[in-house]
Amino acid sequence: MVIWFGSRLSKFAVLILCLVIAFVIHQSSFAIESAFTSPISESLDIIERCIPDDTEPLKNPESVAESKIPNTIHQIWKTTDVRTFSKEMEASYKVWKDKTRPFNYTVKLWTDDDVLKLVKSKYPWLLSTYEAYSHNIQRADIARLVVLHAEGGLYADLDVFPRDVTKIQCLQRLGLPTIFAPTSGTSGLSNHFIMAERGSSFLKWALYKAKRRAATSQHILLPYLQVFWSTGPTMVTAAFQEYAWLYSGQHHYLGLLDDGYVRAVVGHAAGRSWQGPDGQALNYLADHNGSLMVVIFVLMMIFGLVCVVKRGFLIIVGGFLHRIISGGTRGSSWSSS
Repeated sequence: MVIWFGSRLSKFAVLILCLVIAFVIHQSSFAIESAFTSPISESLDIIERCIPDDTEPLKNPESVAESKIPNTIHQIWKTTDVRTFSKEMEASYKVWKDKTRPFNYTVKLWTDDDVLKLVKSKYPWLLSTYEAYSHNIQRADIARLVVLHAEGGLYADLDVFPRDVTKIQCLQRLGLPTIFAPTSGTSGLSNHFIMAERGSSFLKWALYKAKRRAATSQHILLPYLQVFWSTGPTMVTAAFQEYAWLYSGQHHYLGLLDDGYVRAVVGHAAGRSWQGPDGQALNYLADHNGSLMVVIFVLMMIFGLVCVVKRGFLIIVGGFLHRIISGGTRGSSWSSS
């Protein structure tokens, strides 16, 4: 009886272990999907510097009028009171206004209500998805793509501030319809700083990609991963990989700032105030895909090993539990005598 019970218990333990490992692999796969595709650097322009042939026109604010990327900086917050953005840092809204005013830029602050009106009026096909998101940051992620697609210009998070406006002007003069800041070196597209012309075909593709991912993202239990995969940098990067594959053989005219050069253009305080404990714990893995790949590889090896030697594993665990239970039974009989 004891042997039978020990055998059943060991099988149950192995089953639980296999389920846990499978669950971890399944959840982690949402964070590393881009690692299994070709590098995005093969399909866009990596911008390591921007030096126009003649820098004199940059001193004239009107010289950038020919750029298809308008002189509008978009920022988004819940209300018009950006003082509530963070207790640790001051929102960059005023810095953008002060530094870009001499260059004839307009800084536009969008509230949650403003974005909702825009979605209702120009993107009704996205409305149900936008309203159904579980986290406000998901709506903020979509909002930046919507306002840029609708009006064009620059988007900057409230923890992103300008370092050199002339470099931004130079980027506008490159003729690229969309320019992104990088993440994980240049292996992914970030969404904390974006430049785009109005009606960017890629931004529209990304919005459709986000809508397609909405239902599946409900199966991701960690909020941090759910946000990144459904609306954040992971989604934007995956959207570009699809976009590049669809138009393979063509130049996509998208730009990605080099990891070093982006720091000369804008600063990023990276407040990440929306993240919970899960985001703080996984943040390093999100920024270092190589480390994450090692973790997933080890887990997959463990899972495969358990499944291959399941019979031997059951015998070992069963024998161990049998000795424990048998010893406990003898101990009980001795104490009762």
